[in-house]
Amino acid sequence: MQRTLGDSPRSHPRARQVEVLGDGSLRVLAPAKINLNLLVGPRRQDGYHSLDSIVAKVSLYDEVELRPRDDDKLLFAAEGMADSPHEGNLAYRAAVLLSPEAGGRGAEIRLTKAIPVGRGLGGGSADAAAAIAGLNELWRLGLPASRLAKIGASLGSDVPLFFGAAASRMTGRGENVEPVRVHPFFAILLLPPFGCSTAAVYRAFDDAPPEPGEQLDVAALTGPPSRWRGRLVNQLALAAGRVQPRVAEILSELGCALPVPVQLTGSGSAMFLLCDDLAEARELASMIPSTIDCRKIVVEGNPW
Repeated sequence: MQRTLGDSPRSHPRARQVEVLGDGSLRVLAPAKINLNLLVGPRRQDGYHSLDSIVAKVSLYDEVELRPRDDDKLLFAAEGMADSPHEGNLAYRAAVLLSPEAGGRGAEIRLTKAIPVGRGLGGGSADAAAAIAGLNELWRLGLPASRLAKIGASLGSDVPLFFGAAASRMTGRGENVEPVRVHPFFAILLLPPFGCSTAAVYRAFDDAPPEPGEQLDVAALTGPPSRWRGRLVNQLALAAGRVQPRVAEILSELGCALPVPVQLTGSGSAMFLLCDDLAEARELASMIPSTIDCRKIVVEGNPW
């Protein structure tokens, strides 16, 4: 459910991730994420970059609906902003990986996209985690979260964090996830009409890496965002601006128009403004220039 906030819809947090439907199928929510702070190390020998990021899930959701089958077929359909044919979709690939754990059982998988792809919001990884968690329940496998996260890690570096807490510190290539406590917050998501290629952004990062940064003290995050949002950094932001110059232009325009900092999430192109409460979100939303070609959604920190 959404309601209007100026010209910005507001997405409400939902209390439960899994809903049992009347016919025995499941609906599993896949929340988007924002990188509050993102430090990136040089490219490693395995081809990945070392990351140190504080990540929070937010109340913008894809939905994965799962229905059991009596045969071994995995049927997949997607609605909304689906990013690829089913063979490449992470939710479908997650089901293929998990099926042998269930003796090759089948399922119908329907993905409804609301998280735009190529924006650094982790929608594909969230979909994979939701499919794995949901099928674990649908097929009554009883696998622990650590095992599910390990399966998910083979699909993408961001997948394990979606098996973790509402907010996490993610290190290594993303597979090491530790819970952190973040003060309740609102955020305005700014969604440009274009995406950023993660691979292209990392190539641009490697061409001109920034100076090493220092991670924010996680203890500071327990206070209202207004106390610490000015210390956040995303070390991929300059590279994203080189890949998509409009990213750099929007960040500059918003920096001049608003009294609070604007941050890029992941490798872009989505940006966000952290707010202490809904009143501040309303005020800041009204200050965003109409010339900024971004869809605006007000979200809250996801509770799980």
